[in-house]
Amino acid sequence: MASVDGLVQRIDEPEEDDDGTEVYDIVDDLVASRDAALLPALEAHLDRYLGEGNFFARDAIATALARIAGVESLPVLLHTAARDLGDDQDGLSAEILDLVEGAPVRARHILTQLRADPKVRAKAMWAAQFLPDR
Repeated sequence: MASVDGLVQRIDEPEEDDDGTEVYDIVDDLVASRDAALLPALEAHLDRYLGEGNFFARDAIATALARIAGVESLPVLLHTAARDLGDDQDGLSAEILDLVEGAPVRARHILTQLRADPKVRAKAMWAAQFLPDR
């Protein structure tokens, strides 16, 4: 059975020939559990990896958060996206767009609130571009 600890261990101590597939297999198992009790631990590890500048770990954890919590994870993901780690953020951006497109009514409400936060305003405005017209 997959666990957040197992995910973190695989991220921190990758096998020599691991191309990231094993990490995302664990993410898939965590997502399949739909266990919201995992969210605080995932968020804590996300914060640690952001501090370390580890964009691979950021993307893996963000994927698990997005797919377990759904659109309610937008605030965390947009705060995450506001931290520039020097990469293209393709994976993280895709998760954000999937959430916005998958639950546009709720996403619109969340993004409107987030525009008031100067730390994430630019990212919230970017994500809002992908909302369908009312």
